[in-house]
Amino acid sequence: MKRLQYRRRGGPEVLEWAEVDEPKPGPNEIVVDVKAASINPTDIKMRTGELGVANMFGEPFPKGMGLDFAGIVRETGQGVSTVTPGDAVVGLSAARSRSFADLVLIKADKVRRIPDGVTFAEASTLPMGAATAAKVASKYLTPRPGQADYRVAVLGAGGGIGLYTVQFAREAGALVTAVAGGLAADALRSFDLDRVLDYRTETLAESGTRFDTIIDLSDRYTFQDVQAALSHDGCFRTMTPTMRHLRTLATERRAKAAFALADISGLETAIAAISKKRLITNVGATFSMEDAIDVLRDFEDGGLKVVGKVVLTRP
Repeated sequence: MKRLQYRRRGGPEVLEWAEVDEPKPGPNEIVVDVKAASINPTDIKMRTGELGVANMFGEPFPKGMGLDFAGIVRETGQGVSTVTPGDAVVGLSAARSRSFADLVLIKADKVRRIPDGVTFAEASTLPMGAATAAKVASKYLTPRPGQADYRVAVLGAGGGIGLYTVQFAREAGALVTAVAGGLAADALRSFDLDRVLDYRTETLAESGTRFDTIIDLSDRYTFQDVQAALSHDGCFRTMTPTMRHLRTLATERRAKAAFALADISGLETAIAAISKKRLITNVGATFSMEDAIDVLRDFEDGGLKVVGKVVLTRP
């Protein structure tokens, strides 16, 4: 089988297609024939080493690439009873078997069946984007029981996580303002949100609204940038705490980090929402898996001007 891999840290120039042995499932494992795998910024950061300590763990070089996947169960190992060969499933790959490949080896309890009517490309956007968004909304953007007019602003709402976060927050009962630019802002206006702001023409402070929670998914903002738009007890949260945030996070009671990891419960929440027609998937563009190196180069260079997830597909 073929898989996309790299033998050292770096840009797209370190990527190569390699022929490797097909995986065989052990007890409680399955092999999935990959039909679609979406691209995440985390994929890039893992390859370049930007994730820091997280890159110290996992498989040695050469390393595979790709997290999200959707496909068809090809083979099951001993003890697997939740899925059978031929089932359409979706999941998040493990370090030893990444998803930009023909086949993925994974524990059976780490996948879920794809609902009827959902394509492989659509399903492949769920494990990282929608599952993380479900956690973000549940932890930080959900009104307390009896809390009326709970107003939240999502910065970076046009990204792969943001497009799902605003939907989950809306479903939780929050009054959601989405902040994005250009084509993303246009797309968000179809989501039945309280308001959509194009950051190129208007700031949160200029909107006149005071928010209970402002969460930044984009790593563009600091507490000082949005402080004027917070209510008296409002809180700014950043999903990407970096050095420029540290002093404020240590001294300002209304500035906090936000932590949410994609997991199987988040994926289940996303699948349930899609099954009930309460969640719109966000496939921005699809490309053949065999063109992955060129697509990743354009993705990293900013050459792909799409709203939603970029998905690699196989026949």
